[in-house]
Amino acid sequence: MRTFDVKHVEQFSNVFPELTTKEQLETAMLFSLGLSKKEIASARNVAYRTVEHSLEDIKARYDLYSLNDMLSIFQVRLSFLALSGCSVKKQ
Repeated sequence: MRTFDVKHVEQFSNVFPELTTKEQLETAMLFSLGLSKKEIASARNVAYRTVEHSLEDIKARYDLYSLNDMLSIFQVRLSFLALSGCSVKKQ
């Protein structure tokens, strides 16, 4: 069972322009909702190591040192989206 319909995940590409695949977007969304790596793996029906690699790749794309930093960025962007419908422009 997929947690997000691909159509719904794609609409977040404006909020996370650094993420280039649907899988990265889905992993980022689940992580920002507070799911553990094990829960993300189960929800996406992939191996735990796949989720670990995906999160490390996402972290590298944002040039961050920790998953907590990544969580903060995602939550702030999602909050802005919810409050104002804004998007982040890729530079």
